[in-house]
Amino acid sequence: MKTILQYSMKLKLFLFCSLLSFQNLAQKTRLLYPKDYFLFPINPKQQNYLAGGMGDLRADHFHAGIDIKTQGREGLIVQASADAYVSEIRVQTSGYGNVVFLTHPNGYVTVYGHLKEFAEPLATYVKKKRLESQTFEIQLKPAPNEFVVKKGQIIGYSGNTGGSAGPHLHFEIRDTNNNILNPLNFGFTEIKDNVPPIFQQLFIKTLNTDARVNGEFGRKTFQPIKKPDGTYSINTEISAIGEIGLELMAVDKMNDTHNSNGLSCTELFVDGKEEHYFHLEQFPNAVSHDINVHTDYAYEKTVGQRIQKLFQDDGNDELPVYKTISQKGKLNFQDGKTHQISIKIWDAYENGSTLNFTIKGEKPQNSVTASPSKLPLIINYHIDDNTLVIKAHNLKTINSIAILNFEKSSADLPINYVKNNEAVYLWDLKKGLPKSIQIDSVEKSLNIQKAIFPNLANSFVSDKLSIIFDAKTLYDTLYLETNTLANRIEIGQTTIPLRNPISVSFQPDIKVNLPQKTSVYYTSRNQRRFLGGKWNSDRIVFKSGLLGQFTLLTDTIPPKASFVTKSPNYVAIRIYDNLAGIKSFKTYLNDKYILSDYDAKRALLWTVKSDSSQNFIGKLRLDLEDNQGNKSSFETEVDEQTKVVATKSEKQKKAKHKPERKAKKERKVTKKKKKH
Repeated sequence: MKTILQYSMKLKLFLFCSLLSFQNLAQKTRLLYPKDYFLFPINPKQQNYLAGGMGDLRADHFHAGIDIKTQGREGLIVQASADAYVSEIRVQTSGYGNVVFLTHPNGYVTVYGHLKEFAEPLATYVKKKRLESQTFEIQLKPAPNEFVVKKGQIIGYSGNTGGSAGPHLHFEIRDTNNNILNPLNFGFTEIKDNVPPIFQQLFIKTLNTDARVNGEFGRKTFQPIKKPDGTYSINTEISAIGEIGLELMAVDKMNDTHNSNGLSCTELFVDGKEEHYFHLEQFPNAVSHDINVHTDYAYEKTVGQRIQKLFQDDGNDELPVYKTISQKGKLNFQDGKTHQISIKIWDAYENGSTLNFTIKGEKPQNSVTASPSKLPLIINYHIDDNTLVIKAHNLKTINSIAILNFEKSSADLPINYVKNNEAVYLWDLKKGLPKSIQIDSVEKSLNIQKAIFPNLANSFVSDKLSIIFDAKTLYDTLYLETNTLANRIEIGQTTIPLRNPISVSFQPDIKVNLPQKTSVYYTSRNQRRFLGGKWNSDRIVFKSGLLGQFTLLTDTIPPKASFVTKSPNYVAIRIYDNLAGIKSFKTYLNDKYILSDYDAKRALLWTVKSDSSQNFIGKLRLDLEDNQGNKSSFETEVDEQTKVVATKSEKQKKAKHKPERKAKKERKVTKKKKKH
């Protein structure tokens, strides 16, 4: 058996999809895998099913590894995939929850996440360490000779802990450089898949002010149609001019499952020439966050769907999953000819689908005049990458000029085109940042403060607000818009992703009476996420990995709790906080610390025995603290006769139905009297 070190040179080679005829539907990779080295960790040698695949498009990251279904339940045996030593164990509120990392003699690392519980001797070891540190969350790295396991040994039981959305086992295989590898390439026969991926939607997007798709600037959507031979086509006529990029919504299906997974590989050909290639056979865990430039982040934030680009956008330079092609998938049509487009998509089992269509390269024939109107003029604008898009309704003349006013100059901007009597003006912001727009004597102020460039440390400073960008904060140029009002800040657009967080210092317009109880919350798009912050006199300093709206909120209310179940063997408590969120919890029995576990999804905390002889008879106390530092304590007595305690909702339910039960009882008595 070759070791991973013998494959190291192979691992550095780039991955290529098959350039053979598409009829073969075969991928060709340059990585080699030990096919019979690893045991499938759940029900080996039996057919298994996946709830998630390698590289699925997730919020803020590529999905690492595979999610193995566990029949919708917890407690299935999880086995070590090969001889190894336990190199890391974590207990987490979010993320992988209870997770074990095994390091194998050939250098690979396997990861087993969302476990319900650890098997012995790991379970006792973790309990001991948690008792010593008096904490729920813990990260442990035993010595290499401390816990040695054999292939097939039970290391835990499947569960739903951490950020899991349902019972399953998360399983990964990593190499010595912490690259995430696709487990399906290691020859597991437990997973069957002969179902090809499915094209759902095609998008074509303009990439500069001169580009048009079907006569318009922006993004146009097209519906792929599946043909009898299994290929797809676009029946709608498409024309384009200038620089454009293609985007795709597509999913993969597997045998006997309903869920959708991501693609393993995509290829784009124009007139038979390869223009874009993507293959997610492996990726460095450190750059998983760069999914935000592989997908269309703005579309996800506005529409709520994830679509992937068939081109490398500006700033997408660290993901090593693309073939180097001169134009990086950006297409430029100028010649007036009709071009044959072919998109090929693949899954990890070499099932493929293809979409064929044509794009005619021609200039639009759109009007640049509008019908004058007596209604009030309405001017709207937004920023699309490097383009300022201005739209005006109810022009006063047929071809009203937009005047862009700068700090010390102005520029005339004619109508680019008219759609449904709406005039569209396009300005390349790389040419300058206007302060206002004037059309037909109506002036609209713009709020673009400055251009912040990627790969350079930069800052913005005003009386109330300062923002620091490090050299790696941005993927692409940010045309910074800011606004402050009372206890609220707006920084940039929510449609712009950040690679690294920004550092912000803010002085609110209103006096904060309780700064020690007041923090910053991210409040864009109906969210309310605690960010915290530290006060320095009358200013608060905080970090954020998102752009958008931020609000100062005061939280003086401590966390609350209600006892759900009480018995000598088990106590369960519902815990919740009104605003800042739970930071920590500790449980005590007769003033001695005891273990408790927590499931944030259910807001449920329960006691855990440190050994089989322990019971929970006596005075039980729960101490809670939220992220704002508010603390609370709850006590109850448990004795040998203590039984289940009804929750508040259950008590309300019983009270609600009490008159009904009484009436039923009275009716039964009446019937008996009639019989006698």
